[in-house]
Amino acid sequence: MRERGKSLIFDADDTLWDSNVHFLEAEADFVAALEEAGVSTDSAKVRAAIRRSELEIIRSDGYGRRQYVMALCRVTREIAPPKLHDRVFPIVEEIGERLTSRHCELLPGVEPTLAELAGRHRLLLFTKGQHEEQTGKLERSGLGALFSRVDVVAEKDVAAYRRLIVEAALKPSASFMIGNSPRSDINPALAAGLRAVYIPHPHTWELEHEPIDHSDERILSLPDFQSLLQVF
Repeated sequence: MRERGKSLIFDADDTLWDSNVHFLEAEADFVAALEEAGVSTDSAKVRAAIRRSELEIIRSDGYGRRQYVMALCRVTREIAPPKLHDRVFPIVEEIGERLTSRHCELLPGVEPTLAELAGRHRLLLFTKGQHEEQTGKLERSGLGALFSRVDVVAEKDVAAYRRLIVEAALKPSASFMIGNSPRSDINPALAAGLRAVYIPHPHTWELEHEPIDHSDERILSLPDFQSLLQVF
């Protein structure tokens, strides 16, 4: 039997719409651009440098597409000889423009599933990143009216979930965090006292992976977004 009258809290990127695949494609374009410009370096080392720069920038400027482009620029200065900068930086600018302006396509079944769920549950959006970037994605998605509350936070950690519980007046036992990231959606939500629904995405960012205790009865794993209708 379907549960009714619950608070369903949704992640955004790679739960409602594709996102990380755009970063993967930008990364591949960047590696190819370095090779074409004559920068002699191993692609694995380039990717490791990107990841290192990403994490440094996240600590100071948070998550976001423009922050990722900053990381690519930093890696260019680190790896490419100065004499090649005039060849590489214009390409990096093109890659950055494509990434920051790219539309995030809704994942299969998201729109009709949310529309039906909104008729019998309270829906909230809880995501991390840059406020303007994330709310812009939501506006373009056409889904905004379905959510009673939208929160964009710097990090989705246990403290952030505890604040959400208080500010949104959630009853933890009747509230479910729904997302694709073990590190940001599932494990900290459970630690804060919420229940969780894990919906894997094939392109979840590698740094969002963590072990999940599937023996925990508060966790439900579903194969796809539409399957939420069978539960809620």
